Amino acid sequence: MADFTQKRLDSIMEEVEDMRRTKLFTPDETRVVFKKRKEFEQKIHSVLIDVKSYEEYIIYEKSLLKDIGLRRKKHKIFEKNNIEYKIIKRIKTLYELALQRTNDVSLILAFFKFCKRVNYVHDASDAIARLVQLHADDPKVWQAATNWHAYDRKDINAALAMFPKALEIHKDSQMLYKERITLEIHSMVHNIKSKDECITSIREVVDTIFTNINDPNFYIELIVQLEEHQFTLAIQDVIINKMTGDYYNNENIWHALAQRERRGIYQLVKLANPEPATKSRTPKAKLEACFAKYLEGLSKVSQVTKPKLWALYLDFLIDLQQDTASANVLKQSTLKAALHSAYSEDCLLERHYIAWVTFAQDEDALEIAEKGTDAFPHSVELWELRLCKQILKGDTGKVNLVFKLSIINLKEKSLPLWQKIISYHLIMSHDDYIHLIYRDAVKQAKEISDDLKPKYIEWLALAKGMKVTRDVYNELAIQEPYCKDLHAMMSKMESVQLKYNFKAWEKVHERACEQFGAEDVDVWIDYIVFYTDYYKVHENPAERIQWIHSEAEKKLHKSLILDFNRKYAKITNG
Repeated sequence: MADFTQKRLDSIMEEVEDMRRTKLFTPDETRVVFKKRKEFEQKIHSVLIDVKSYEEYIIYEKSLLKDIGLRRKKHKIFEKNNIEYKIIKRIKTLYELALQRTNDVSLILAFFKFCKRVNYVHDASDAIARLVQLHADDPKVWQAATNWHAYDRKDINAALAMFPKALEIHKDSQMLYKERITLEIHSMVHNIKSKDECITSIREVVDTIFTNINDPNFYIELIVQLEEHQFTLAIQDVIINKMTGDYYNNENIWHALAQRERRGIYQLVKLANPEPATKSRTPKAKLEACFAKYLEGLSKVSQVTKPKLWALYLDFLIDLQQDTASANVLKQSTLKAALHSAYSEDCLLERHYIAWVTFAQDEDALEIAEKGTDAFPHSVELWELRLCKQILKGDTGKVNLVFKLSIINLKEKSLPLWQKIISYHLIMSHDDYIHLIYRDAVKQAKEISDDLKPKYIEWLALAKGMKVTRDVYNELAIQEPYCKDLHAMMSKMESVQLKYNFKAWEKVHERACEQFGAEDVDVWIDYIVFYTDYYKVHENPAERIQWIHSEAEKKLHKSLILDFNRKYAKITNG
């Protein structure tokens, strides 16, 4: 064993020398390659051998092979020697050694794919035969085998001959049925079977599917697979009849059939024997047929299924509005009628109300928004739309009423409504009323007050002056839940005054550090910057900065001290 391993290492050394001579790798890089391979060789020839060691070695060699190709391209070294061939041969040997120890399906498949890629045809065929023999219980094995014979070996008859046994074992394999149909069509296209023979074979496959698989969604996949092949129209008709007969109460069936109408396919089914004068439908006619199919489905499905089909229909109609190429009036009128009908049957979802409000004329939009909030009282977006529509319509009393209703229903999720009502009153109302709204806003849940407290302070500074602003800040600053942005905004307002009030300003930084100094580095940094950039007239700023630094190191969580000191050094040394 030692002699064998040494021989392999000698071979590897020669190969590594070739890499160096061709200047694909530097001497240091070749030493790394040799060391890595030596480690792998020792692993696969040790007493305790596992398949994983082979797999890791194979992955490394494949990566190396890819790297060589990239280096040849980069350095324009196109004169190939036997380096790649030796690596490919090594990978093949590693696979073979590994497969002496296991029959793992994924490893055999990987070996098969490798052999295909490097054109080891005989070995690939052997791998496929081994797969089928050992792992006939895996549908993917049959897929790989039939594809190998059909598309790589160009032996379609051999591939088709495998399907009876494959489908006998895997009666419910949707993948294999689709592969069989694809191959039948392929055989006709390449003149191996006549059209009639192909139709007969596919019809037999479809009948078998009906017997073994009761999945309407798979039937949809089948007709989509057959759509582009006009000679299968009669078979498509059979599948459609099965779908509408046995699965009429499935919303996806009607959705799929309606979309076929939109593509004009069902008309072709009806015209299986087209005459020369036959003309294809216009885009408008296709849409009309599509809409009619949805309505047909809605008339047949149960009350339980109807909301699901309405959702599919409405989603389609809403998306359709983005296409302005043709039949715009038809699309808009159909959407409007569908929304009204679905509303009357209590089948509208939140997103449909939102779209309805968006597409509606202004005079109707508010009424629709009210219907939406009645149906979905916890929808933030619908309340936003309703408030906006009420604002556009006017009447401050009604605007305030809608707002009050919204915050009752939305509670802590009502921040967007607070923002809108404040924006409205900033334009429409006097300062005292705005003050009252803000006073109410800062008493709300943290999700709301955290956003509005700093805005309140900013508005006060502009509207009422700094004395009032400081009084309100001092009140809010000690109220829980604490708000970091409140301190940041107050500090900003202090910083833009013509004459600084350092005592009041420093109190802001002190509070920020008291409340957030354990978990926030920036509040300490901001406090230090207050001294370095602003409070330079202090009798001893350096001493204060040192004191702040000391306090920060005491109070900050240990994991944050390194970050704090890095930022501190940047300020003091900058």
